[in-house]
Amino acid sequence: MAQIVLVTGKPRIGKTAFVVDMIMHDEAYKDRKLFSNINGLKLPHHQPPEGHSWEDMYEWLKWEENIGSLVVFDEVQDLYPKRYGNGKMPPNVSFLNVHGHYGIDMIFITQSPKIIDLNLKEVVNKHIHIAANQMGGLTRLEWNEAVTNTTSEAKRAVSSVHKINEEVFDYYKSAEVHSHNKKVRSRWWYVLVFGPFVVLFMLSIVGYMGWRTYQGFKSKGDTQASQHQAQTVSEPANLTNPVAGITQATQAATSLGQGENANLTPEMFVPTLAERPESKPLYNGVRQVRQFERVAACIDGGESGCACYTDQATKVTEVPEALCKQYALEGLPFNPYKEARQENVGQQQPTVKEVGSSASVWTLDSETKQNLAYAHDAPVSAQ
Repeated sequence: MAQIVLVTGKPRIGKTAFVVDMIMHDEAYKDRKLFSNINGLKLPHHQPPEGHSWEDMYEWLKWEENIGSLVVFDEVQDLYPKRYGNGKMPPNVSFLNVHGHYGIDMIFITQSPKIIDLNLKEVVNKHIHIAANQMGGLTRLEWNEAVTNTTSEAKRAVSSVHKINEEVFDYYKSAEVHSHNKKVRSRWWYVLVFGPFVVLFMLSIVGYMGWRTYQGFKSKGDTQASQHQAQTVSEPANLTNPVAGITQATQAATSLGQGENANLTPEMFVPTLAERPESKPLYNGVRQVRQFERVAACIDGGESGCACYTDQATKVTEVPEALCKQYALEGLPFNPYKEARQENVGQQQPTVKEVGSSASVWTLDSETKQNLAYAHDAPVSAQ
């Protein structure tokens, strides 16, 4: 399909080199009759026929020998400058609307889409923009239409790293060969190169300071341990008389409890969490965690949808609905916190014990179990 490709970018960014590379290696452009104005192009190409110019290519491109040709024009703003007003469209511009009828592919090069004819932008099939990035390299942006502001439209472009093929400089005359390697390095280049060394240096300092702090705490702890040992040795009565030691500990605990009760304040009765009465500071000494929440079952269905519950039958609100449905369908994952139960099912046989005349109790051993619900009716009898 015949297309119009627009290639834009700042001066000396490598636009022409990119287009020459396309002509040489892109299968869509190889072995095509080429018309081009690229300065010093050494690839086989043609200029407008004698007596004609680029301005009237709408005529000679229709000739039979030129059907299916490739047109490459550098600095296209000179051929299709920006027009003002709503005057009659020039023939060279209107030809862009029907170039596909003659199988003509066109590649136009310019610095900015803002300086070319509006009608040209409207018929562009692919817009390629080459720009310098913050890493000191080049980025290639592509759209399926011409965009006026390449900076604001960059977020919806197809982006890729661009590298100039230096071999193409042998096939045309350009100043890019002398300037494309003279880019100023971005600050990010220095960050990536020297950043790891700075980080290692800082980590070394932090590690040394941490070691010094640890040694200080360790020395202080050894000193306190020595003092405690000396105090223990100086009070041998508790070692020789255990009863006296227990009595002293009981009296100390009683004194501490009385001291706490004597210093009660209103703040001690105010919960830190309004909906949790056990959060009163008064209970800080006795409140201990005995269990933790774990998912014991997940049920999918009903008006409430899918829900997971703990082994206390409380609802777990942290499990997303999608994961809940997965648990309900496939089962819960392995629980590494649950202790294994030792069961010897093979040695236990269920037996039936009669209780009075109206109830039975199933057991898994040979020992008779009494059903407490009927204990007042009759004693348990073994069969």
